[in-house]
Amino acid sequence: MIKTAPLVLFFFLLPALVRADERTILQLRDYTDTEVKCAGFTLPDEMPIHIMALGGGGAGLAFSDDGMYAYAWIINADTRDLVWKMTYDNTEKAKDDRKFDANVTLRQGSYEIYFAAYGFAGSGGISNFNIDRRKETVPKEKLNGFLKWLEEVFGGGPTGDWKVRAKKWGVDVAVVSGAPVIPTFTPPKPFPNVLFQAVRLGENEHIQQRFTVSRPMAIRIYALGERNYSQSLADYGWIIDMNSHKRIWEMENATLHSAGGASKNVKFDDIVQFPAGDFTVYYSTDDSHSFVDWNAPPPSDPMNYGVSLIAVNAGDKGLFSLSSAQSAEKNIIAQIVRVGNNEFRSETFILKADASVRVYALGERANSRNQMADFGWIIDAKTREKVWTMDPDRTDHAGGASKNRMVDEVIPLHKGTYTVFYESDDSHAYNSWNDSPPFDAEHWGITIYGEGSNFNMDMVEKNASLPHQNIIAQIIRVGNNANETRSFTLSKPTHVRIYAIGEGQNRSMYDYGWIENTANGSVIWEMSYEMTFHAGGGRKNRMVNTTILLDKGSYLLHYVSDDSHSFGNWNVDPPDDPTMWGITLFMEEH
Repeated sequence: MIKTAPLVLFFFLLPALVRADERTILQLRDYTDTEVKCAGFTLPDEMPIHIMALGGGGAGLAFSDDGMYAYAWIINADTRDLVWKMTYDNTEKAKDDRKFDANVTLRQGSYEIYFAAYGFAGSGGISNFNIDRRKETVPKEKLNGFLKWLEEVFGGGPTGDWKVRAKKWGVDVAVVSGAPVIPTFTPPKPFPNVLFQAVRLGENEHIQQRFTVSRPMAIRIYALGERNYSQSLADYGWIIDMNSHKRIWEMENATLHSAGGASKNVKFDDIVQFPAGDFTVYYSTDDSHSFVDWNAPPPSDPMNYGVSLIAVNAGDKGLFSLSSAQSAEKNIIAQIVRVGNNEFRSETFILKADASVRVYALGERANSRNQMADFGWIIDAKTREKVWTMDPDRTDHAGGASKNRMVDEVIPLHKGTYTVFYESDDSHAYNSWNDSPPFDAEHWGITIYGEGSNFNMDMVEKNASLPHQNIIAQIIRVGNNANETRSFTLSKPTHVRIYAIGEGQNRSMYDYGWIENTANGSVIWEMSYEMTFHAGGGRKNRMVNTTILLDKGSYLLHYVSDDSHSFGNWNVDPPDDPTMWGITLFMEEH
């Protein structure tokens, strides 16, 4: 991280008007149509500048640490650090407004001055606090319940009052008449050696840019974003290594610092070492508090809101190149996407050789942080064992609402047949979001891609049928209040594998199966709670996977269920292998 010594500031009270021996170098006025204005200037030597600013504020405003909703500030244009700010404490009352009129001494260098008027508090109380200039009237929906109550109790100045006052708000900067020429420029001052930038981002923006690093290099990442009041990130970025599909960098609380303004404004500014390889940088914003409309004090460097990648060494710029994203939709082995509410979908595929596959899944975390509401998993279609699942503890934020979660990882799979499942609950799914959607809503669901230079699609049979597994008898996908039977005959003594899933708790079974000898009506085998183990999902999902020897003869396979929690009627999370709810007898191979 680039560091500089702090600047020394001195304040001297001056008259409220530009003196005869001063000249104005810049002026920012009128905030009826614009929320933020800025200007840059370069001081050839250390010198005082005269700042005259008129804004708005109030003691103890909950919306701002400094008690201001219309105010000016200055940052160092090279370091992007805050060097001066207009606050309630360093201003004086000027009718309904606040004014600052003093000298500030700054060292030689380039600076950017900003003035923001993101909100308004009427003289009668807290009213119309966020001003969204994209709308003709002050948006009442921007007020939360507490503010609405305050407005109803205390009232407030009408929108016209805000327009009159906002017209007068602004800042003038002057220097003594004999001072050297002060060059000005339009902020922000560009970073040196910029590799990639996605800045001045608005609401619901989703940036995705692939790049290649030909040799290891150091990159400074400068990123500004938003942390919500639950300490989750609402606007933030991350970088994926396209070989491993692991996040090699992301904005996370432990690495973030205050970005100035509202406490939710956060910043990452540090150097990250990159190996040679292919990468993708992402940045996602939610539906509020962005460059197009701040609903709280903006960060100190609003023009760079987003992410910037900067070469630490100028000579390394040639090692970095942007590339168009290679189609992530090639080598699709199985895909279940655009999943809506209350869906249960599956696909089966065959791998003809061992392979590495990329699992890319988006879903919803349930109210309990250790459960998923919309999620996917993969099972071995022959053994029915789960080989991968969307574990909430291993997911990352997928942008938008904090409950949007994603997995993007590469796993090995052996030659064999697999079934991929995806299930959603009754809310917050594709085209039916009850909160902000993820950055990649089109992929809500699960996709399996072939990965690696040795992979080709000739190794895959897509949309395959389940393999013939010498099924002797089967009762599956059993619903509520069922009582089903299947008859079968064995011509010789046979080893039979019993695979059964049902409902059981408190050491009793409620959905279960058994085998009856039709010759004498005796029960040869029955699914008891003691022989079962957890089948995944809700704790009452129980399963048996065992082998018995049956003599030559005729038999009847039974399965019964009670009035709740069965295939398609789950009242807790389903098992890992829900389509096999019931009982299946396989001829065991030796």
